Amino acid sequence: MFVRLYELTGETALLDHAATALRRDLRRCVVRPSGAMHVDEGWRTMPYLAHGSVGIGLVLDQYLAHRQDEEFAAASAAIRLAARSPLYVQSGLFAGRAGIIAYLAARTKNSHHTNDRPDLADQLRHLGWHAVPYRDHLAFPGEQLLRLSMDLATGTAGVLLAVGSALHDKPVALPFLAPLTGATKLPSHL
Repeated sequence: MFVRLYELTGETALLDHAATALRRDLRRCVVRPSGAMHVDEGWRTMPYLAHGSVGIGLVLDQYLAHRQDEEFAAASAAIRLAARSPLYVQSGLFAGRAGIIAYLAARTKNSHHTNDRPDLADQLRHLGWHAVPYRDHLAFPGEQLLRLSMDLATGTAGVLLAVGSALHDKPVALPFLAPLTGATKLPSHL
């Protein structure tokens, strides 16, 4: 929220608030033996978009586009490693491979992260592991792989959004999570 507001207003204090929030999120993270940073839930660690490290990494990268910070750059690099796993049990956007794809796709839009393209291609290719034929089309299982799901968070709609973010020529992203481009600056008193 603070990064989006900064993009609208240009008020640097908003980036200060974003940094405070990001540091709070990073305190909940641990670095795994592989060097990958995950969110520590106490009984497991998570790399995913909604409750894991790549969600934090998405915002870290957007923050770093506006202001340099060595701690955040190091955390971003460690989070990036969390998106290299060949195995994610679920396919969903919030807690599965589709969220990893959305994260990598956002990074590849930045010219500084072109080395992410091979990993993005691998993750797209591995989506086939999750696909289930359904009425002459493809569908994806939802939370805990118990049933097919068509929703955005856990199912086929989220997978479609992630694939669109990776392959479409025009920007495709979750609302509020994409950087504002060409936004008209609001007066600072609003």
